Amino acid sequence: MDSARRAVLLAVLLLAAVALAADQEPTVIRVSDAVGDTIDRSERDTFHLFPNSVGFQHAVIVERRGPEIRAEVTLAGNDTVWEVDFRLAPTQLERIRFLVDNRDFVAKEVASDAGAAQSLAAFWRSIEEQPPGEPAVPGTTENRYDYALHGATLGSVAGGCLGSHAGITYSYTDEPKECCLPAVAHYRVNSAVFWGASCGITAIGTAAGYALGDRLDRKQTVTMSELKESTNWRTGLALGALVPGVVLGFTVFWLTASSRYGVLADWFAQIDNDPDNWTALPMAFTGLCITVEAATIGYRIGRAMDRRKAEDAEMRRRALGRQAQP
Repeated sequence: MDSARRAVLLAVLLLAAVALAADQEPTVIRVSDAVGDTIDRSERDTFHLFPNSVGFQHAVIVERRGPEIRAEVTLAGNDTVWEVDFRLAPTQLERIRFLVDNRDFVAKEVASDAGAAQSLAAFWRSIEEQPPGEPAVPGTTENRYDYALHGATLGSVAGGCLGSHAGITYSYTDEPKECCLPAVAHYRVNSAVFWGASCGITAIGTAAGYALGDRLDRKQTVTMSELKESTNWRTGLALGALVPGVVLGFTVFWLTASSRYGVLADWFAQIDNDPDNWTALPMAFTGLCITVEAATIGYRIGRAMDRRKAEDAEMRRRALGRQAQP
């Protein structure tokens, strides 16, 4: 009866978490304090925003489910009002913020440099002339992988621990028939509770990590496509971190699986309706995640070093370009 109540409670918690994750209403993104939440006609003219949108009335930039960023632009003409949506990449949103916050500098650059004016015009065309529903600039996916992995690791730990304590119960102890043999404790597993908790919480952790990483990716302003990055450091450090990761992952698996997170009394305990030890799979998955986590940490450190080198090279290139200008 207690196992049934635990299963019902777990199901309610899982459904509540899923419902909470699904309840994501569109939120308004404030571009800058200079324009507030809504860009009106005067602000559009002052900061030269959406120059190709004839009949511009006002615009609001929102974050929708998915998630995705949209510029909802209201137009008017011939006694008709309608709305068009422009999909924005994170880099495009950051550039719009830059244009607003640095209006005087941008105006000076556009007036004195024909190349800057052409680049700005091309930027707005990429937004306002894009095919419906298609992003003009692809975003990064780096954080989605990293945080999904973190969520899977934490979720597998929490799910395996909860599943073991809620689903595995003590049955009896088989006293030894000979003095040299140890007493063997026998247990049984409620498969529905065990696998429901283990798999359900692991899935929730992975989804939550992915959602957080996706949100961070959308705020990324520098992507690998914008910088010519090498892969030397990230590859080397990822491979170097893999060896201690394997050792750590196997150690965690061995310690947690042998006792099912402290549920089993000793090394000789048996789960009668799990003779093949399938209940050790969540612990094996945790060990695998930890191994991949270690390699990922090395990869991220190396990626930061590769990116720093690429940024330094880009700064030197731009400096040489400015010096070459008459």
